[in-house]
Amino acid sequence: MFRCILDVNSPYHVELPDCKEREKVRWLAEAFVSYDQSLPLAEQSPYTPELIALLAQCPPYRQGRQQGEAQRTIASESLKILDQQTKKVIEDIYYCLRARFLDTPSRLEAWGFNMKQTTRHILWPHTRAERLTLLSSYIEQELSRPEASRLTTPHLPDVIQLRDAIKAKQAIYKAGLTRRKQSNAIGYALAQQMTYALRAAGTFLISRRFNYTITRDLENWGYKVVKKSAQTVEEG
Repeated sequence: MFRCILDVNSPYHVELPDCKEREKVRWLAEAFVSYDQSLPLAEQSPYTPELIALLAQCPPYRQGRQQGEAQRTIASESLKILDQQTKKVIEDIYYCLRARFLDTPSRLEAWGFNMKQTTRHILWPHTRAERLTLLSSYIEQELSRPEASRLTTPHLPDVIQLRDAIKAKQAIYKAGLTRRKQSNAIGYALAQQMTYALRAAGTFLISRRFNYTITRDLENWGYKVVKKSAQTVEEG
């Protein structure tokens, strides 16, 4: 919040949104520019050109943020569908191998399954990373075997296609997340610069236009002018 000390005896103070509230900062900057440009050129604030330049940089960053979020969301939904397919494929792999190695379940480890040593029970993969690792181990093991000896269920090319689809969607998800983070960083920097300009512009108006007096007329430029609490007045 911006607290002007040019008029310590004023019953009012001026509040500005925090730079983390990017949209509120942008709205205030737009309100400031809109009103200031309605005044005769000689009466306009020297900070208006700076705010105009900063506002002009907002659409590209906002578009980048929206596109990055859309890219991340679509990839995330696709990965959820692939997760269900992967669980089904891993079940098929397990039952096929289990039937083949009924008396030697430890043989399943060669295809990527982990086994609890104390109970000799198979440990099912629960995370996407664990399932992806198992698919890769299965593919590697099957490719190392003669084609005639490979499991018929699931079909190896289908498993390879599924594994590659997961990796591709993960890459798209990561790219979307990175784009959103980068756009957010740019947006925060712009909001910070606009906040500095709006503080300076507010101080300029109070000192030059309103003779060092905080007045509700500042609301014409979009500023929020609020009455001080009794405690604040005493402290001032």
